[in-house]
Amino acid sequence: MEQASQTESCPLSEEPECSSIGQQSQSNAGSGLPSVTIAPQWTDWKSSLETKHESQARAESGLDVDRPIVMSGHQPIIFHCGILSKLIALDEASKQMNAQAVWIIPDQDAINPGIIRVPVGNRESLHTEVFDLLPIGTVKPGVSVGSLSASEIVSQDHKLLESLAQWLDQFAMMESLASQFGYATIEHACELLGIDTPRIIFASELFNSDILYSIVESMRNDPVACAQSYNDSVARHPDAGVRPLQIENNRIELPLWGCRKNEARVAIDSTNIDSFAREELLPRGLMMSAIARAHLADLFIHGSGGYIYDRISEEWMREWLNIELRPMTMTTATHRLNLGFAQDEVINPTTALWNKHHSLHHPVLVGDQVTQDRRDHLVKQIQNLKRKDPIRKSLYRELQSVLSTYRQEHATQLANFVSQSEQSIQLANQFRIANDRTWAYVFFENDEIASLDRATRALMN
Repeated sequence: MEQASQTESCPLSEEPECSSIGQQSQSNAGSGLPSVTIAPQWTDWKSSLETKHESQARAESGLDVDRPIVMSGHQPIIFHCGILSKLIALDEASKQMNAQAVWIIPDQDAINPGIIRVPVGNRESLHTEVFDLLPIGTVKPGVSVGSLSASEIVSQDHKLLESLAQWLDQFAMMESLASQFGYATIEHACELLGIDTPRIIFASELFNSDILYSIVESMRNDPVACAQSYNDSVARHPDAGVRPLQIENNRIELPLWGCRKNEARVAIDSTNIDSFAREELLPRGLMMSAIARAHLADLFIHGSGGYIYDRISEEWMREWLNIELRPMTMTTATHRLNLGFAQDEVINPTTALWNKHHSLHHPVLVGDQVTQDRRDHLVKQIQNLKRKDPIRKSLYRELQSVLSTYRQEHATQLANFVSQSEQSIQLANQFRIANDRTWAYVFFENDEIASLDRATRALMN
């Protein structure tokens, strides 16, 4: 993920589920099975892929020119099932519509792809451990993952990581760390799913195309127009969390990175753009998505985050270059590991703490509605009297008597209720870990992966 102080979040990152993503189709929501969402409906996807638009950039990028192209992508990391659902949707769309499937990897990001969180234990003992699959010093601060060399993988004793480490090590001969993790994770996921690997391209390859690089020339020729139209579009979408480009006197920030081998990437602006060679200039997140949708893809599959804030790209390119981007769609999924909690179990520490403290005073919490009604009636009478009214004291004694009788009659239920509340409070952190939707897909069983595959494809038929 690109640093917020320098650029926008990458549109290919997968954010938590969003409630305002327009028309949706959902599969298995609330069933304990994976919950998959696509937007808009599949029929709209199909209409975008029934014809291809002509673009010289496709041939220059080595992509098919005789059929439609459907694209998606993500950072070169060991991703979660929400991203896996995009890969499944990409495969299904390409097969149904005889389109080329293309997966783009943003290798301009400065990330450590070797970091992986692992769930350890079960229920009461559940906790998280973090492992680094790369030797210390492999990833350097601020250096894009595409500017780092591929690396041997550190062997892991943890049973969940041993096979993963061996798989990643097979790709240590790749040109960069981005290509190593990018190819390894996509090919591994495709092997699990039993599907063909899509054509994989990288952000660092985009400007090999003269057509796509001409957009950089447009920036260089009029940086103010580029930055101002970008910022105007950002301003119309404040909830997207995208930072505007800086415009300061003669220095105009541009949506580009300068990336050199083993060096920290540099934010490009109007004063330093000529210091970098063509092959050293890479698009930032929104620009990468914009040029892919403008010249390469007939349909682009985002996750829930990109589906929202890539609307900035649409408005920016329309206002700046009078270019209409090809349609985008959204696929996301929530699939949770079985870590000792029932699928319908809910542990809310705030509610549990409230219940613990209030069960002695609220009979309804143990199912005694009759006593609750008597209690509420007395409380209302007390509240309606003046503070020094003598009747108030009498009613208060009656209230205490009602509650005392309630506590005696329901002593066992109250003890159990308090115990359950205390357990809920103690297990709140474990439940949060178990409820996390971002565990890597490699921790799921084959039948769970197959279930996600079926749920995703069911929405596209």
